Amino acid sequence: MTTTPDHSVIVVGAGPTGLTLACELAAAGVSCTVLERRLTTSAQSRAMGLYARTLEVLDLRGHADALTAHGRPVGRLHPARGAVVDFTELDTRFPALHVVPQHRTEEVLQKHALELGVTLVRDAEVFGLEQDDSGVTLQVRAGGEEWEETADYVVGCDGAHSAVRELSGIAFRGRTYDLAPVLADVRLRKPPPVDDVVVLAGNGAVMVTVPYGDGLYRVAVARRDRPWTREPVTLEELGELMSLSLGFDPEPYEPAWLARFKIHQRLADHYRTGRVLLAGDAAHLHSPLGGQGLNLGIQDAVNLGWKLAARIQGWAPPGLLDSYEAERRPQAARILKATDRATWMATSPSPALTALRRTALARLLGSRRVRRVAGEAISGLRSDYARRGGGRALRAGQRVPDLTVRRPGAAPVRLYELMRDGRFLLLDLTPAGRAAALGEAWGSRVCPVRVEEPPARLAGLSTLLVRPDGYVAWADGEDDAEGHQDRVRRALLHWCGAEGPTARGAAPAAVRVPERAATEDGAGAAPGPRAASDALAATPYVGEAGEGVWGEGPLEDSEGAWQTDPVGTVGAPETGVPVASAEGAGDAGGAEVVADVRRLGAVEVAHEGTGGVPGPADGAPEPSGAGAPAGEGARKSGGADHGETRRP
Repeated sequence: MTTTPDHSVIVVGAGPTGLTLACELAAAGVSCTVLERRLTTSAQSRAMGLYARTLEVLDLRGHADALTAHGRPVGRLHPARGAVVDFTELDTRFPALHVVPQHRTEEVLQKHALELGVTLVRDAEVFGLEQDDSGVTLQVRAGGEEWEETADYVVGCDGAHSAVRELSGIAFRGRTYDLAPVLADVRLRKPPPVDDVVVLAGNGAVMVTVPYGDGLYRVAVARRDRPWTREPVTLEELGELMSLSLGFDPEPYEPAWLARFKIHQRLADHYRTGRVLLAGDAAHLHSPLGGQGLNLGIQDAVNLGWKLAARIQGWAPPGLLDSYEAERRPQAARILKATDRATWMATSPSPALTALRRTALARLLGSRRVRRVAGEAISGLRSDYARRGGGRALRAGQRVPDLTVRRPGAAPVRLYELMRDGRFLLLDLTPAGRAAALGEAWGSRVCPVRVEEPPARLAGLSTLLVRPDGYVAWADGEDDAEGHQDRVRRALLHWCGAEGPTARGAAPAAVRVPERAATEDGAGAAPGPRAASDALAATPYVGEAGEGVWGEGPLEDSEGAWQTDPVGTVGAPETGVPVASAEGAGDAGGAEVVADVRRLGAVEVAHEGTGGVPGPADGAPEPSGAGAPAGEGARKSGGADHGETRRP
């Protein structure tokens, strides 16, 4: 590539992960274009469960309230008869699993992205990729037209069958389960006795039900002795499978959607190769028991966004971009391991193992402490990047709670409200306020705040530097007041680059649907955007695990379709969802709780740290990795579609 790239970043895929990443980049002042094969946001609800930590990271940018307004909070999970995890006991602003249809999630995030200046190009399929030291070139097509797009960096958020991953040569290792879960959005004449998320296992089958709140249920059922088949799903089969777990026929009727899926467990060897990165389902697929796929993807995006922006703008510390994989891949690996183990235990044909699982869950979750730990693990509140050990004080890599703080002469405010624009947050907890005054020199990248009467959770600290994704970058608790300012300066120089403003540009909002040449059936017709009705035609394809049929045009896997090969789809209303099981149903963390019933302390496995990042000798934590020269890629994008504004 010899010319200057047209874009700073191209994100491929406009599902929740891709749109979240686009919002993060645009909020940081990086011009961003999103390429998406679909004409519109998904009319289906493949991924529909948002856990507490996912909503917290979305709340950092002000997205969460608009999403919860469209969803239904479900306060409890029943992983077995007699066992319950109560999300309402969690210390978070979002103490529930929020059931939000995916199309609503996409609509909210797309609206925010366009308001921030992201350019969204629909009906655009990537079929070629080349990169060198100066950037990435993508070959893109729509119908009979082909063109090139160039960028400093490209991020594949294009789902299970990621073109970006395949074209960049990143291996996607794993296996396919010999199971064929049956999925449905359906009404039940005899629903489960509780209006919560229910997971029932027995007779070699596992069933998950999630209430939408309007009489409709998401149902996922898998049985060990029912291998993959292309036979369409019937209501009779669904009722039979549900009866194995419930002990009675729930009498399903009025299906909004029925399908059968294969389940894959795969993990990308790397999340980055050169200037190409992966996020969401393009990087990891796992058993749906636990509903963690959508949540992992959104958290990938929030972790990556500020790091990629720092690299492009030239102020990233060495190794920052490599720390994306170092932090996020172990999280995915842990979920893969937990959900795999839970799936095989839950579908065991052994009555003894089923009884043991049920007894162990009931015993473990009878403890309030264990129940809280399990709820935090499932909800992502215990997942962080910190080293093990340490006292009660917050330390590098830990999640920062959304505490309410008081500022001199100002109303109390939540910490997450102070981070809306994607900057670091510097909390000065000392009476003198010298650290906050020092932070003003980094005003474009740091929000300095003096705190009066620090809350108990911040006891023992004098200064806290919070990353844009809501985790601790650096914490100071030393008693040496004379050296305090020097330590603050070193931390700011390390994490936020040199003093002085960095321009934050934003491109004007745009949605483009490239014109398509006339098809053979319509020879002579004027070219124009593809008609929406074309996208609803069932299109056969051959995927990694075999053949399948999708109900909406070419394979739609921008997010949530991490399990391939649905067949026998019935209808495609707004609430229908081709997903391998209820997103947000089940229990990844809770699965680990009972993975080894011989150890009552096994619940702690659910929130093991990921190893964190190493820190330099002067106390400012430093991400691992090789890094890149400061300023690499710090060019402004050109073109009329990419204007620039500056944050005051």
